[in-house]
Amino acid sequence: MSTADTNDFFIEQRSSAEIKSELLVEFFKAWCSAQLQGQRYKSNPVLAFIDLYAGDGKPEDGKPATPVRVLNSIFGATDKYNLNKVVRTFFNDEKKTVTTRLKENLQQLPYYQDLQHKPVLLHEEASLATLAKLLGNDVPTLLYLDPFGYEFSQQLLLQSVRRWGLDLFMLFTPAKLRAAVQGATDDSIMAEVFGKERLQKIREFCDRYQDAGQREDFMVDQFEDVFREKDYKSFRFKISLPKKNQTSHYLFFVSKNDAPYMKMKELMLMYSDYQEDGVPLFGANIKHQLSLFQEQYRYSIKNLITDLAGKRSFYHNLPIDSIYRHHNIGTNYIRGNYKEALEALKAEGVVEAINPVSRQPMRKVSFTSIIGYR
Repeated sequence: MSTADTNDFFIEQRSSAEIKSELLVEFFKAWCSAQLQGQRYKSNPVLAFIDLYAGDGKPEDGKPATPVRVLNSIFGATDKYNLNKVVRTFFNDEKKTVTTRLKENLQQLPYYQDLQHKPVLLHEEASLATLAKLLGNDVPTLLYLDPFGYEFSQQLLLQSVRRWGLDLFMLFTPAKLRAAVQGATDDSIMAEVFGKERLQKIREFCDRYQDAGQREDFMVDQFEDVFREKDYKSFRFKISLPKKNQTSHYLFFVSKNDAPYMKMKELMLMYSDYQEDGVPLFGANIKHQLSLFQEQYRYSIKNLITDLAGKRSFYHNLPIDSIYRHHNIGTNYIRGNYKEALEALKAEGVVEAINPVSRQPMRKVSFTSIIGYR
C-alpha cells in the first residue's frame, strides 16, 4: 500500500519549541497561500499572524528562532504574493522581559527597516488596541498558542471561540490539559472555554474510570467538541514518545474554512503513521495492532467504500477531486484513499468512471475521472 514519504523527525523525543519550529513556519507559508488564494479578488488583501510563545528571538540549537524564520519567509517571499505588503505580525511571551529582548533582537535583522509592517510586541496597551482593531475587521488571522498556558493566551483562545473565529494552531501536553481541567473554578477562563456542564461531564467520567489513557482520550475529545460545536473544522495530531505508549503532545488546528484545514492535513501526512490499508492515523509513534479486520478502525478503506456506496444523491456525476474535498473534512481520509475506494466500487458495478472531456466510460479510475453512480 503506497503512502506519502514519511519524515523521521519524531523518532526522537521533541520539546514543544522543537515541534513548533519544525511545523509552524512551513504551515504559516501554506496558510498564507491558501488565504490569499481566497482573497485573490481583493486589491489590498491583509493577513495577520500572532505568536503568543515567541521567545526572545535568539537562535535555537544553531537555527534561527521561530519569529525570525517567520519574518524571513515574509520578507523573502518570491511567489506571486508579496507577503511583506500583506502580513501583519504580532508577538508575545509569558514574561515581559523575554518580549523586550525579542524586540531588541528583531530590530537587529538586516532587513528590519524594509519590513512594510514592523512586528508588534503585545506587552504594551497601544499594541493590544492595534490588534483588537485588526481582529474587529475580520482580517484572516493565524494564532499560535498553548490553550492551557498563561492567562493572556487563554483570553485570546476564549475570545476567538466566542467572537473572532481565528485559525488556531495549538500545541499542548496532556499534563497541561489535565491541570487546566482539574484546576478550573466556576469563574475561571477555562470554565468559560469548556462550559461548566462539559467540565462537570469530564470530572464525572474521571471519577468513573481510573485508566489514564481513557481519561486523556475523553478530555481531548471534549476539548475538540468545544470547537466543533462552533462550526470549526478540527484537525488533531497525536505525538507519542518514541517506543513508549505515552503521549508527548497534541497538535490541534481549527479553522472555519476548508482550505487552511486541508493545508494542515496535507502538511502532517509526512509525519504520520499509517494503518496497513493506507489510511493515515494522523499521529506519530502511535501504538496500534496490525489486523486483518479493518472493522476495528473508525476510518478504513472498507468503511470508506461502504460510505461512498450510499452517497449517490451527493456525488453522482462529480469529479473525484470534488468528492474528496467535500467528504474528507473531519476524517482521516486522504486523496489516494478515494481513488482506491472508487476503484473498488467500479469493480462491484456501483459506479463508473467517465472521461471529463469525451464523457465516455473509462477503463480505469483516475484522479481526473467523473464518477457516475449506476
